[in-house]
Amino acid sequence: MPSAAFMYAKVRRPGQKKHFVKVASELELLKDVYGAETLESLKINDEIWGVLMEMAWDERYIYLMEIMDFREKNREKNLENLAENRELISSQNLKRWSAGNMVYARHFHSLVDIYGPEFRQKIDNFHGRNLLKQGENLKHFIVDCRFLRDFSVKTQAFYTNQMQSLYDDNWTSSTPFELNFVNYQADQQLSSIAKKNLLFQYGPPSIPNFKRHPFAPQITPRRVESVVPKDRLLYISPRATRFLPDTVPADLTGVVICLSQDASPATSSQTACIADRVQPYQIPFKRVIRSTSFRPERLQLWQLARIFRGYFAGNTIDNSIRMNLENMLKKSSKSEKGTTEMDEKNETFRSAMYQINNCLNPSDKEETFSMDKRKRRMSNQSSHPPSPLDSSSPSSSYPLRRRDQWK
Repeated sequence: MPSAAFMYAKVRRPGQKKHFVKVASELELLKDVYGAETLESLKINDEIWGVLMEMAWDERYIYLMEIMDFREKNREKNLENLAENRELISSQNLKRWSAGNMVYARHFHSLVDIYGPEFRQKIDNFHGRNLLKQGENLKHFIVDCRFLRDFSVKTQAFYTNQMQSLYDDNWTSSTPFELNFVNYQADQQLSSIAKKNLLFQYGPPSIPNFKRHPFAPQITPRRVESVVPKDRLLYISPRATRFLPDTVPADLTGVVICLSQDASPATSSQTACIADRVQPYQIPFKRVIRSTSFRPERLQLWQLARIFRGYFAGNTIDNSIRMNLENMLKKSSKSEKGTTEMDEKNETFRSAMYQINNCLNPSDKEETFSMDKRKRRMSNQSSHPPSPLDSSSPSSSYPLRRRDQWK
C-alpha cells in the first residue's frame, strides 16, 4: 500500500478514491494470479503508484507485464553471476585428486575422452555420412517462412526456436532429412532474433570464429520450387479438406510445412497453398488420437519431422502417428509447458482487469444513470429558456392571476 502522504495528496476526492480502489484491486489480483513473491519483487513505491493511477487499465496491464519481465531478467542475471563466482568443478576435482580420491572426469579417469568442439565435430561427421548414404532416396523437409516477418516478436522467437530444435533432432537422426527454410525475408527485428536462436546458422556467442557445417540447412529467400518441383512435394495445412494418402506416392520426395497462424486468413497455410496453386493435405490426427487434451496446433517442427520420417520410410500415416504418440502426448518440453502456463495466467489477469474496470456494480450504474439524467435536464433547460410568465420559472416568484383579479 502507498504511504499516508501519498493517500492525502492523491486520494482525496470521491472519484480518486474509486480509481484507487480499482488499482489496488488489480494489484491484489496480481498477487493471487502470480503469487505474493512476484508482487513483492515489483517493489511498488509511491512513485510507481502515481504512475499507475494516471494510466488507463490496458496501459497498466502492459506496464506491469514489462516490470515483471524486467525483474525476472535481472533475477536470472544475478543467478548467473553467482554461478560464475562459485569454485570451478575442475578446481574441485583437482583438490580431490591431490587428496588421493578417485575422480571420474576429463584428464583424470574417463572411459571416453571426447568433449566440446571435438564431440560436435564427431557428430557432424556422422550427420554428413547419414545424409550421403541415402543417395537418391534423400527426402526433403521444407519450412515455408513467408509469414514469419509479419509476426510479433514473441511469435518470431517461438518459431526460430522451433527451427533450431528441428535441426538438433535431425542432426542426431540415423535417417535425417535435407532441411531447407524458404521464403525467408528478414528485417532488422527478425535478424536480431535469429542471431540469438539459430545456432546452426550463426553459432553460439562463445565462439567468435564460428564455421557453418557444410550440411547445415539452407536459409533462402527463394520460393519452394527452387529446392524441389512443386509436383513432387506434399503441402500440409490443418485447414485442408483432404487427408494424406495412406502411403507416400512413389514420385513424391518431400514435405512442406508453413510457419503460420491458421486462425487468421492473412497468415494461414491454406492462403499460402492458394497463392502457390497447390493442393494441401491434412494430417489425420483425429482419426488416430482420441485424447481430448491433444492439440495438433501445438505440435512443433521436430515432432512433425519424426512423423514424416516414418511416413517416408514406408509406414502408413496412421502407423507413423502411433509410433510418435509418446513424443506428442507425454514428452512436451518444460519450456513449452511453462510458456503455456504463463500465457494462461496473463490472459486470466488481463480478463479480470477488464472486468474490474468495465463492469459496473448496481450502485455505480444508478449513479451513472442519475448523472446522465441530470445532464439531459440541464441541456434541455439551456436549449429552451424559461418564459417570464411560466409559473415553473425560477424568476416567477408570485402566482399568476386572471385579468378580472388585477384590481
